[in-house]
Amino acid sequence: MKMVDNQRHYANKVRDTLLKRGIDVRCESVNLFDFLEVTKSISKIIVREKAEGNRIQMNMSAAGRLTSVAATLVGMHHDVQVYYVHADDYPDEPDKRQEHGLSICDSNKVTYLTNLKFDMPDPIGMNILAYLCEKEKKVNTRDLLGKLQELQVEGFQELFCDDIKLTDSDKHKDNQRRTLQSRQLMKLNKTILEKLEKKGYIRRERIGRNIYVSHTDTGKYVAYLSGLVK
Repeated sequence: MKMVDNQRHYANKVRDTLLKRGIDVRCESVNLFDFLEVTKSISKIIVREKAEGNRIQMNMSAAGRLTSVAATLVGMHHDVQVYYVHADDYPDEPDKRQEHGLSICDSNKVTYLTNLKFDMPDPIGMNILAYLCEKEKKVNTRDLLGKLQELQVEGFQELFCDDIKLTDSDKHKDNQRRTLQSRQLMKLNKTILEKLEKKGYIRRERIGRNIYVSHTDTGKYVAYLSGLVK
């Protein structure tokens, strides 16, 4: 509880200092001890700020180690400027800690980090990973086709429908439906799922006549980096 109170104290102190300088501040609460939640929250903020056309710089040194690692990974993935502020001193006295925090940074010495390039899934693959994380269960390929239709991915805008009852006179339509179904399932598996599985982001398994897909732990981390997970 004391640690949470300290975090709130320092957050309010930073907010008030920025407001006095005429800088608009928006605070968002997150559990700083949950790596994935921190990753998701920062990613969503960056995606939102980019959509608004804002410039982004991120101080990865103004938090605990867990948060710093998450912030650095997120910043590099989204190609924003990440920097580290060097400390001039580390206060021992409680009063000084209340005033400055865990470190005193008077010289304003900053090191800008060079962003690494990660081999990440394409936007469609990212959306599929985010969808699997939101479902948090095994998803069959038909549901994935529905997601692709929702995203209006080329080749999946019009889906086959197994629920339609066809008469003998509709055999031509039935053949068309089966052809479309076969093409879409093949495209889903070959161009999307196979790539994700090779990277270790998903796993596929057959249950009865259906193929079910779920994310791996690595896939979950990648999805949370995307800023797409709700």
